[in-house]
Amino acid sequence: MSDVDFTDRIVVGTDLSHPARGAVDWAAQRAARDGKVLLIVLVLPELPLPRKGHVFAAMRDGNYLAQLTERAEKKLAGERDRVAMDHPSLVIETAVVEGIASYVLARATKTATMVVIAARGERVPVGVRALGGTADAVATHAHGPVAVVTGTEFHPDGPIVVGVDDSTAARAAMEFASEEASRTNKPLRVVHTWNIGPRELHAAELGTYDLTTVTEAADRAVTEWLAPTISKYPMLSIDRIVAHGSAGQALVEQSKDASLVVVGSRGRGGFTALLLGSTSKEVLRQSHSPVVVLRG
Repeated sequence: MSDVDFTDRIVVGTDLSHPARGAVDWAAQRAARDGKVLLIVLVLPELPLPRKGHVFAAMRDGNYLAQLTERAEKKLAGERDRVAMDHPSLVIETAVVEGIASYVLARATKTATMVVIAARGERVPVGVRALGGTADAVATHAHGPVAVVTGTEFHPDGPIVVGVDDSTAARAAMEFASEEASRTNKPLRVVHTWNIGPRELHAAELGTYDLTTVTEAADRAVTEWLAPTISKYPMLSIDRIVAHGSAGQALVEQSKDASLVVVGSRGRGGFTALLLGSTSKEVLRQSHSPVVVLRG
């Protein structure tokens, strides 16, 4: 892995599965748009096991790993050629690396512009709302922006949805989302939710707790958080959603017509020791559109 240069590239991991092809295409479009080099990475296990029925042939030949690497390089070259047909001016690099996929891609986030990965691998049915182990690990341990191409519904002209609160990760998400919306001339949809416990809800039902007041206070906070964005991008179309409820479910709902959802890795309610908060995990598992996770 030491001889692979991830610096200033959009890196996309692939296992050559159908879901991974969607991630490669998404990454290629972004790299072509931003004038970045696209690096397609295929990670092979350091000690790969032959498939059932090929064990004796592998033992007889004695060079199973070399043959596996050669086949992987040929398939990856085919993937590069496929992408080049749609993006003839895009600079595309490929790399076959030995190791653990999640470790390799998480390390790549230290210097890459962005790391892109499919939400699930070959063995997980598309209809199952699950996050594959590699995607989960990369999003959890990443040092920089990670895009997880999740779901099968793509709305390229939809708004950029971002979840906000007063955490540093959310501020990073806001900066990324507002720049993305400005660059692509798409509306920015800002989502903030607040929640209260059963005791406060009971008090509200008795008329001793004013939910409207809480909503208004939350709306004022969003206005304050949005001030730097409005100043920097005065022509940006911004819609806001401020409501009581689950932040994760609100973002998942808004992802249905979004081109992209941007979240911080951990919100203000998270513990410092937790690298990936419950809201970002929920969005990654259930989003209908690609998700970018940002650290503070």
